[in-house]
Amino acid sequence: MKILITFGLITLVFAGCTSAEYQQMRNERERLREAYEEARLKNDRRTPKDRLAQEILGTWQFLGIEVLESDLSNEIESAAIALDELSRKNLTIRFFEQNGMRFYEGNNGSIRVTGKFSIYVERIAEVLYPELGMNQISGIRPAEFLFNDRSGGVFGGLPGTSNVLISVQGNQLHLTLGAGVSTAPTPDGWVQSDGIRYSFERINYE
Repeated sequence: MKILITFGLITLVFAGCTSAEYQQMRNERERLREAYEEARLKNDRRTPKDRLAQEILGTWQFLGIEVLESDLSNEIESAAIALDELSRKNLTIRFFEQNGMRFYEGNNGSIRVTGKFSIYVERIAEVLYPELGMNQISGIRPAEFLFNDRSGGVFGGLPGTSNVLISVQGNQLHLTLGAGVSTAPTPDGWVQSDGIRYSFERINYE
């Protein structure tokens, strides 16, 4: 009888150890999975971020404005676009690197602006959204210079975020305000369902 009781106690202790070791193994496996997923997401973001940071370098001339989707009437929309385009016909912006830092400088007639820029990548529903961030050094705010936005809300969010999607396609640079998620991704890996797109043409490589 004593032998059976002793054997039962040993079995319970062994089972308890096995259960604890199993739980420890599960916890470690989960920790490794989370670390792998975090590293994968960082790498996913880094690829378009680094590529765009190099592709944007150079000087760009304003081309035009396209409304991707709007509730405004065609007449109001056309008039607003015409005014915006007229005020930007001489606008150029240069993106360049210096001493490991990224800068921009813009010109539009008598207006001169300078500052720093960054590229961020946000992931929403498995879709990557490359975004442009700009910080003012001199002149008017970058949002006012580029988009006639005096509120500062375009680049005024938390560090690492903005409301400006960016893409470079050949010799054209597109900056899009108010773009949303759609179901059909572009070859660049992000999509636009609405918004206003400002296009620029490269006139000089950095």
